[in-house]
Amino acid sequence: MKLFDIESPMMRFLGDAFDFFMIFLLTLILCIPIVTAGAALTAASYVSMKIMRKEAPAVFPSYFRAFKENFKQATFLWLGQAFALFLAGSGWFSILIYGWNNVYFWYKAPLVLFSLLVILINLTLYAVIARFRMRNKDIFKTAVYLALKYSYFLLIIVALLAGTIFCCLFFFRFLPFFFVVGFTGVTALHGFIMMKLCKPIEEKMSGGESEEEKESKESEES
Repeated sequence: MKLFDIESPMMRFLGDAFDFFMIFLLTLILCIPIVTAGAALTAASYVSMKIMRKEAPAVFPSYFRAFKENFKQATFLWLGQAFALFLAGSGWFSILIYGWNNVYFWYKAPLVLFSLLVILINLTLYAVIARFRMRNKDIFKTAVYLALKYSYFLLIIVALLAGTIFCCLFFFRFLPFFFVVGFTGVTALHGFIMMKLCKPIEEKMSGGESEEEKESKESEES
């Protein structure tokens, strides 16, 4: 039997699953300094989408290459995202203090919509940075476009992430299982969805270059 052959479907699946978990761990560690979170999320999107395109990258070299090359742009855009997250967090903190029922609807409804928009843009922004070479303004516009048009796909990621966090907090006995399987699944699903969403943009967005074009130009310049 070739069940355990290195080229068998099962072994390829396990290899990809291990790679996705390594991507998650690297991103978790590099997000701890906060200022490097944007570059870490961009690198995670870069490698995840390459795996989903069956390009079989070496995770660590590819990750740190993307981290280094996109650091400046990703960090600049991350600062804006971090400020938006801070505003949303401050709003929810005030609700936590006063109680949900004691806060007016006109305050809660915009806060829910704003928080959801920030989360969805956060899911698309760094994949766009990883996939295209664009100006910051165009990167943000593309991320907002994807977040709004394909929100129903992105909400699946949000639901899976929320479910994983819930299970890790409230089923502590099974923490290792939910931590590994849940976050590996989130990382893989995000890479798959963003690969699909970015593909048509490569041909439609003026002034944008696909990842392959970025790498081709870099190799020519070197």
